Amino acid sequence: MTIEELDLNTRNKIYNSTKKFIRKYQKGISSGKLTAEKFAENIYANKILSSILDESILNQADFQNSYLNYINTLMKNQNESFKNYINSKHNKNNIKSTVSLQIKLKKILKNSDYLLNIPIKYLNVNDIEAIVKYIETGQIDIGNEKIYKYVEKIHLN
Repeated sequence: MTIEELDLNTRNKIYNSTKKFIRKYQKGISSGKLTAEKFAENIYANKILSSILDESILNQADFQNSYLNYINTLMKNQNESFKNYINSKHNKNNIKSTVSLQIKLKKILKNSDYLLNIPIKYLNVNDIEAIVKYIETGQIDIGNEKIYKYVEKIHLN
C-alpha cells in the first residue's frame, strides 16, 4: 500500500505528524545535512506513525518507498516556502492570491456542498488552486494535505 492509496483523513494525519518534524528540523533540512532517508529513519525509530497506521502497513516496502518520496515532496515544499518567506521579508512583495482566483473559489463554494474553514485572505494561489481541484475532483495532490482541513463538506439532512 502507498500513501496515495490511503484515505484523505489518514493522509492528513500523516501530513500533520510529518510536518511537525519537518518544522522542528528546518535548519538541517535547508542546509542539506538532514536527508529524507535519515528523516524517515528517525520517524520510524520514534514510532511517530504507529498511532496512525498498522505496523503491517508501515513495514511494507511499497509504503516505505512512497513515504520517502512523500518526505522529499514535503521537504521541497518546506524549503520553497521558507525561501519565499525570506524573500518576502526583503522584497515586501508577498505572494498573494489574485482577486480572480478568490472570486472563482467563492463561486465554486457557493455552487457546491463545501464551506471554507479559513478566511480566504489567508490562502495563497497554490492553496486556492488545490481547494478548487479538491472540490471539483475529490482529489488532493500529495504534499497538499493541509487543505483538507480548510474545507468542510456540508451535511444536509
